[in-house]
Amino acid sequence: MVKAFQVENPTSLTDAIRALEDVATESVLRRATVAGARVILQEAKLRVPVGGHSWERDGHKHYPGFLRDNLLIAYDHENSVKARLATYLVTWSRDAYYGRFLEHGTSQAAARPFLRPAYDATLSSAAATVKRTIEDQIREVTGG
Repeated sequence: MVKAFQVENPTSLTDAIRALEDVATESVLRRATVAGARVILQEAKLRVPVGGHSWERDGHKHYPGFLRDNLLIAYDHENSVKARLATYLVTWSRDAYYGRFLEHGTSQAAARPFLRPAYDATLSSAAATVKRTIEDQIREVTGG
């Protein structure tokens, strides 16, 4: 038994497919990745150890909470491939270089990790944020 159907707006499917191409752009994927990284960054800021005193080195003042205030999201040029793969890192600024000593420890001090535990604790919510950001873009370009 063959059923007939009629397409009332033959260009609507084609238009919807073209609109989805707007979603699969590098800028949309970067935006989604950064949104996920922000979730991890916020958790890392809650977990970072905060010292109890100020100190100065090479003309830079370091106050309690300096490392927390200098956590950031950075584009990783080394592990990214133009127009194919964008990698972002949650890390610390150059002035807060000592974050690596806290995260990994030294020969004289035990590790006090905060980045890896933040990543582990927020992985599913960061992934959900990435997904939601892409879905929002799909709804925006398809009109619904």
